[in-house]
Amino acid sequence: MKTNNTSCRLASLFILAISPNLVACSKPSRGVLELRTSREATRAAQSWQEDISAQVPTGQWMIVDLEKVECPGRMDRIAMLRDPHNRGVHELEYDGAYYSKGDGADWTKVPGAKIAAISCGQGPLLVWDGVLYSDLEAVERSGEVRLAKPTISSDDACEWWEVAPEKDGPPHYTVCIHADDHLPYIVHSHEHNLNYTYTLSNWNKTKVTLPENLSSAND
Repeated sequence: MKTNNTSCRLASLFILAISPNLVACSKPSRGVLELRTSREATRAAQSWQEDISAQVPTGQWMIVDLEKVECPGRMDRIAMLRDPHNRGVHELEYDGAYYSKGDGADWTKVPGAKIAAISCGQGPLLVWDGVLYSDLEAVERSGEVRLAKPTISSDDACEWWEVAPEKDGPPHYTVCIHADDHLPYIVHSHEHNLNYTYTLSNWNKTKVTLPENLSSAND
């Protein structure tokens, strides 16, 4: 009995001795914790503005999308078409009604249509890769979130983080987060072999309004 008791005590002491190390190993990194907090802040946001630019194969940057979101169901979106004429399509969803217009055209009301990109309760959308931060659980398992160097487009309030799918691998995207509100303001990403920059602003201040020349579309 003494031998068994001694063995049990030694085993207990061994578990107690290594348990702090186990806890330390399983604790999320500061980067993961920062992005978790930022994700919750974007999910709670009631409005924002998102300007999206892409770097085309020639190396030039061009604006591809200008968006304003006001939750729960208002969005103003201008999408630039990649054609020789650089045409744009203007879409507006306002409390269940959907309107659209092309360059030089009048507004048209389209019954039953809607903008699929309104992502209230989730946060801003990337062009190809879904909601920002949607890959965070996978990154926690097999990748890493690490501090990044400030970029040319940085502002003084930015703290930059690289989000890499694999440890020591290249980042999928880099995000600037402000410490005061934990919201993202700039995102640089690599999607479908193209580089994108997302400029996010006017968090919880953006308003979507109806244009004055919309009345003809309701006739």
